[in-house]
Amino acid sequence: MKGINWPRDVEYRFLDFVLVPDQARLLKGADDIPLAPKPFWLLLLLAQAANRLVERDHLLELIWQGGNASDESLAQVVSQCRRALGDSAAQQAVIKTVTRRGYRLVPLVTVALPPPLAACWPYSSNSPLW
Repeated sequence: MKGINWPRDVEYRFLDFVLVPDQARLLKGADDIPLAPKPFWLLLLLAQAANRLVERDHLLELIWQGGNASDESLAQVVSQCRRALGDSAAQQAVIKTVTRRGYRLVPLVTVALPPPLAACWPYSSNSPLW
């Protein structure tokens, strides 16, 4: 989305999923879950809200950036997100609809920073690389 700076080096974790904004990836374990841009942005906005309600008008404004969008457009994007997460409108176990107001992510969301590169480096600073 134009004009929005997504966080770098941050991951949002909930259930068995990891949302990696700077790579535009949704992972479940080692598997990539394909998401089109609008569903990805919606899921990111919901994850950033950390279980709080995100107003419908706010989602429409940010995701469509003033373009033509309707409640039906938003409902379709929510449906695509739910499908990717194994959720449904009937269950609402992951994405909850708050009637006439908006949506919220139901599971606990944790924000994780990847470990620094030094912690992953297998060599000490005193050992030669050859």
